[in-house]
Amino acid sequence: MIEDVKAIYMRLETFGWPKRYTHNFSGDYQFEYDDWLAEQCGHPPIEEWRKLMHVACAMNKAARPETYRDEWDDDHLVAQANEDFKKYI
Repeated sequence: MIEDVKAIYMRLETFGWPKRYTHNFSGDYQFEYDDWLAEQCGHPPIEEWRKLMHVACAMNKAARPETYRDEWDDDHLVAQANEDFKKYI
């Protein structure tokens, strides 16, 4: 386990990030961790539309940092979310 911690710290160092950012996950690792955590608790993994919506938001923010909250291209993901939410009504 200590070797894993050292490897994480070395990875952070190569990116020039301070150790205090060890809680920041990048890329798909965040969802991998979230799904693992859900499994440990007996819950299903995060729905794919949620992951895709997160990615779409990140791309939108990078492309339009000033207006990303106002301009969206994810109507298909919102439709998937609405369908998913129907099972809770």
